[in-house]
Amino acid sequence: MGNLNAEQKLYLSFLIAGCIVVLLLAFYLFYKNYLVKKKLKFFAGYILYRYSNLNDYLLLNDYKIHIDEKHIGEIDHILITNKFIVVINDFSISGVLTGRYNDEQIKLTNNKETKLIANPLNYNRNLTKRLALFNDLDNSFLKGITVINDDSLVEIDEMLEQFKICRKKDLKKVIRQFEKEDVKPFKEDTVVNFINILNENNLSGNKK
Repeated sequence: MGNLNAEQKLYLSFLIAGCIVVLLLAFYLFYKNYLVKKKLKFFAGYILYRYSNLNDYLLLNDYKIHIDEKHIGEIDHILITNKFIVVINDFSISGVLTGRYNDEQIKLTNNKETKLIANPLNYNRNLTKRLALFNDLDNSFLKGITVINDDSLVEIDEMLEQFKICRKKDLKKVIRQFEKEDVKPFKEDTVVNFINILNENNLSGNKK
């Protein structure tokens, strides 16, 4: 820049600054969904961490199980409460969700635009059943929660009692609703057995 005059140097500085801004904006837009998903997972995990400590529950994060010989399923959180093993997966979804609980696809409306997306309830339900089968657990012991962003609305018809979809801010409320069900709490040795089985088969190596 030694041979440039002051006006040219100023123009070049603005040009460089503009390029940097454009690159940062492009980076943000490209990774926006990734960052939003990570944010949801972090805060859902933090809510569950505090809630599990308060109620003396066990929490496992980033749990991985075999789906078949070629595929591995990832469960964001597993919470062992007094009565249930709760399988929790986070989905970065913003908008109005409409459909039926067992539809292959449901409608997502955001900013007056409607599109079909894979039903996240099915993903969670399939992983929960696989977890029960692979670990030889009674399926009636398990519950499932699909967590979405707080700026969403859920209008899913006829949701099953075993599987729920909720906003992050309603996560603790749904868990408390599960715990109000008229079933006998786990015995201490049963919980210890669950912990040993789940830790033994956790492919992620996260045995917290």
